[in-house]
Amino acid sequence: MRIHLLRHGETEYNKEARYQGRKDIPLSEEGKKKLFCSKENPDQVYVSGLSRTRQTAEIIYPGAEYIAVPDLDEMDLGKFEGKQFSDLRRNKDYRRWLDSGGSTRCPGGEDKAEFSERICKAMQMILEKECDAGTENVYIVAHGGTVMAAMERYCIDCPGDYYGWQTGNGEGYLLDCSWEGAQMRWHVVRRLSYDKNAGRVHLYYGEGRGKTSIAMGTALRALQQGYDVTVLQLCKNAGSGETAQLEKLGAKIYYGKETPGFVSAMNAEEKAKLKETQTKQLEYIMTGYTAPISYPGRLLILDEVCAALDVEVLDEKILWNSILRKPSDLEIILTGRYPKEWLLQAADYVTELKAVRHPYHDGLSARKGIEY
Repeated sequence: MRIHLLRHGETEYNKEARYQGRKDIPLSEEGKKKLFCSKENPDQVYVSGLSRTRQTAEIIYPGAEYIAVPDLDEMDLGKFEGKQFSDLRRNKDYRRWLDSGGSTRCPGGEDKAEFSERICKAMQMILEKECDAGTENVYIVAHGGTVMAAMERYCIDCPGDYYGWQTGNGEGYLLDCSWEGAQMRWHVVRRLSYDKNAGRVHLYYGEGRGKTSIAMGTALRALQQGYDVTVLQLCKNAGSGETAQLEKLGAKIYYGKETPGFVSAMNAEEKAKLKETQTKQLEYIMTGYTAPISYPGRLLILDEVCAALDVEVLDEKILWNSILRKPSDLEIILTGRYPKEWLLQAADYVTELKAVRHPYHDGLSARKGIEY
């Protein structure tokens, strides 16, 4: 069984960074315009008892039966609801709540354990019922907290980590749901986004020439449109013509290797060092994306990432987190010959380049200005 789990679209409270909790705040007009209709055509969609989830479902999945489950409502934030950080920063109860990581009870509201238990019981009820009915796809539109609580409990890819499952408005996850006794187990297939402005994931792979060229061409276009562009060339060293030019235009360029040569010629110690270096580079880049956004968009190119995974010189779990739990606005381009199956599933754009003819097979080596 597959679960399509989404957070509702944008409200005025979201835009103003106000705590909304169980207040029945509708989608804003701008929030409605950001959403688009899915090609999926479900017969029924589960929503919470709050209007913003039904409004979102009506735009993304029009014509379905909308089944309200109030126990899927957002966390009750009590006296904090309707307030911004600036309104609460000197409030002692609020400071204690923040210091607890949001786990203690909000004055007049719920604590995290109580909220999570409510959400997970509702999820268990819905999914047991649909599993018994032989349903193949279950559609749920709820809230950010609802998604986080359920993913913390049931996702086997990264168990726990409540706040690591934050999603943008109109976004969520496609999940494979299985059962081990009475315990549900969820596996992330890919991110879902019905926000027109959200960043997507591209994968260009195959034996054909042009994978890096496509990525760098997109980088040039993004720079011209004011994007923040970062390129990590895995398993490569400096020297390729396009990266030097992109750097002059404002792109940030990182190289996995310091010296020429093929990774296949490295010994085990050299590969281990390369894996450590490249993984640290990726972690450093992703940490930078936690800063406030000051660009029209952000683009990250992970060139030859498929090769890096294939020869085990990049931590796969770090990459998984970087792609499937990326910031909402971040566009990611992946290139390489032999992608892992999960990368094929995770990408929104998937293009295979087929080699039909190449001068290399006639003995011609790479030419400066054309191949590099």
